[in-house]
Amino acid sequence: MEKHQRFCQENGLISQFVSAKTGDSVFLCFQRLAAEILGIKLNKAEMEQSQHVVKADIVNYSQESVARTVNPPRSSMCTIQ
Repeated sequence: MEKHQRFCQENGLISQFVSAKTGDSVFLCFQRLAAEILGIKLNKAEMEQSQHVVKADIVNYSQESVARTVNPPRSSMCTIQ
């Protein structure tokens, strides 16, 4: 990552890490790109408003259900999970 940042600085490029899998920072990337093209400087509040916080409950599964999936009983049937 340090090499990437250094390359961007040396070549006058902007850098934005995004995730195609989760969609993290994709909107912010396009917003920064559009602002750069238009010569607009985004302030901190504008950049933070596009960052969505996802809250999720932590699930504590019982160890019994985990043990069954690790060593399932043998069967002549094929299953797809």
